[in-house]
Amino acid sequence: MSDAVRKFSSTGRILGRFQLLGSRHRLRTDQTGLRRPRGQLFRKYVSLFMGLISLVMLISGALDFWFSYRENRAALVLIQQDKADAAAQRITEFFKQIEGQIGWTTDAQWATGSLELRSRDYARLQRQVPAITELTQLDSSGKEQLRISRFATEVVGSGADYSREPIFTEALADGVWFSPVQFCKNSEPCMKIAMALSGREAGATIAEVNLKPIWDMITALKIGQDGYAYIIDRRGRLIAHPDTSLVPRDTDLSAAPQVMAARAKPVDIKAPDRQSAAP
Repeated sequence: MSDAVRKFSSTGRILGRFQLLGSRHRLRTDQTGLRRPRGQLFRKYVSLFMGLISLVMLISGALDFWFSYRENRAALVLIQQDKADAAAQRITEFFKQIEGQIGWTTDAQWATGSLELRSRDYARLQRQVPAITELTQLDSSGKEQLRISRFATEVVGSGADYSREPIFTEALADGVWFSPVQFCKNSEPCMKIAMALSGREAGATIAEVNLKPIWDMITALKIGQDGYAYIIDRRGRLIAHPDTSLVPRDTDLSAAPQVMAARAKPVDIKAPDRQSAAP
């Protein structure tokens, strides 16, 4: 009897231990099951957070790149504008110097001097100002009295009538007159400048000016790696370009957007002062 009781109690203790172990195992399983969804949710939040940070950094980098591009482009435009203004100022100085050199031949006393003296002074003026290729003196009636050229023999008293030409009438009315740009010898651009003589019996001095020095100036002007400058006249025709083959073709750029924009903008370049200076 006692042996049976002891076996029963031992069996009960063993079963109790198994139940306890089973309950602990279930508890661990339940806790692991609870932890697993929480770990997955945490990883999702971390991934979402990192994705948002990456997106913000990407947007910030794109904005920095855009603003940097805008600033660099604005700086490049300012550099181009400064170089264009500097070139325009140098061209203005070029014509200012030529006008000053021509000016001394418009004195009333000089115009009444001997033909030999005037011829010698014209030749000396050409030597000192290589851009001047031809000089012509007109009397008060617009008749040609003297013409000195680098490419032709001296002409005296031809009497060619300029009295109704703008080169004479507008020079007398305004004091100075500039012709449109033309293509003279060797297909190089040139223009004529006429200045009225002083005194009651006013005539005019006409100078033909070679504009190749302006070509050289524009060719030497560099803007960045591939940038370049060119010049157009008042009608929008190309008169100076680094590719000189384009110039004699009478290329019309008046409808180009950059030309229209430049014409719409007021130019702040002072007109050259008229000066007289003997060579």
